[in-house]
Amino acid sequence: MKDPLFNYHERMNKVQRQLKEKSYQAYLVCNAENRHYLTGFFADDHYIDEISGYLFITENNILLATDSRYVTQAKEQTHGIEIACFNKYPESFIPEILKKMDIQSLGFESNRISVELQNKLQRNILDQNLNVQLVPDPNFAGNNRCVKEAGELDLIKKALHIAEQAFLKTLKSITPKMTEKEIAWQLESEIRQGGADSLSFDIIVASGPNAALPHAVPTDRVVGEGTPILFDWGARLNGYCSDTSRTIVFGTPEKEFIDAFHALVDTQKQAIDAIVSGRKTKAIAQSVQDYLDHQGYKETKFAHGLGHGVGLATHEMPTLSLLKDNTLEENAVITVEPGIYVPNKWGIRLENMVVVKKEQSQVLNQLSVEYDMNKL
Repeated sequence: MKDPLFNYHERMNKVQRQLKEKSYQAYLVCNAENRHYLTGFFADDHYIDEISGYLFITENNILLATDSRYVTQAKEQTHGIEIACFNKYPESFIPEILKKMDIQSLGFESNRISVELQNKLQRNILDQNLNVQLVPDPNFAGNNRCVKEAGELDLIKKALHIAEQAFLKTLKSITPKMTEKEIAWQLESEIRQGGADSLSFDIIVASGPNAALPHAVPTDRVVGEGTPILFDWGARLNGYCSDTSRTIVFGTPEKEFIDAFHALVDTQKQAIDAIVSGRKTKAIAQSVQDYLDHQGYKETKFAHGLGHGVGLATHEMPTLSLLKDNTLEENAVITVEPGIYVPNKWGIRLENMVVVKKEQSQVLNQLSVEYDMNKL
């Protein structure tokens, strides 16, 4: 059924108003999260050649093209949108829709449509003597998702609460004799039993030298005592995601790790304090890099971004990194996740979720960054 939490009609009207400022007449949405955000139609697309719905938007008309697998679902989850069923390849039915809707110029999500599909589509448009200009514009619809509505913030908080409670339960049940895979499965089980619809992403549990790999995959390695264990996990609820990282140790770690851990706690706090609306993300990321350099971690500090937006996708705009310079907007939700990684030894990542505010941003996490496993 259509989700009553959100006004999809209002979201769509906003995009239609924004179209007036574009050089093209219509816009094609293929990204699953953007399609969900604008219509309520929720179907995951896991591969580049798997698109469950093509959403055509003009100033006055909206059409969602899908196939017979999703027609009933699309009709139940949307309202006031024309649903068209096409059991043929998109390069065949898209020109038909362009002709039907009298579209001469089409903006499209060039970061979602493959080059192969674009080339086939262009050839079919020419073969049918249609005068249609295709205009790449990857982020037109997606940019509207940066600033979160109250209902979105509520779902993100609930997803985060489920994830955090699952982590606490997991800490009480695991032992140093367990493998990374066993601990990851325990955490996943707690997340699902806690009420999540699914995971936000595949859980990371990485111990010792594996933790020095930022995107490690759980292995059969026994975590052991005195060895740092890095967790990265999240829960998904009604489409909205959470994302958190913590690093724990059974027993007493080496002094080098303890010093790095405290440096990272200070680093994360400084970064969060700097996050307010109107600030440039690149400047914040640079200040964190400079601080860790000064603390002696120039060679081991994180090579990944400082953080990223979270919402219907685990990674969305805005981005906290040296590669992109975004301006933070109030009520955007972003992660702050600095890390220190010592190759072949251990790694640390501490990640919190933050709602951007005008003066002091709000940390959503309730979990401490430090744990004494002997007291749990």
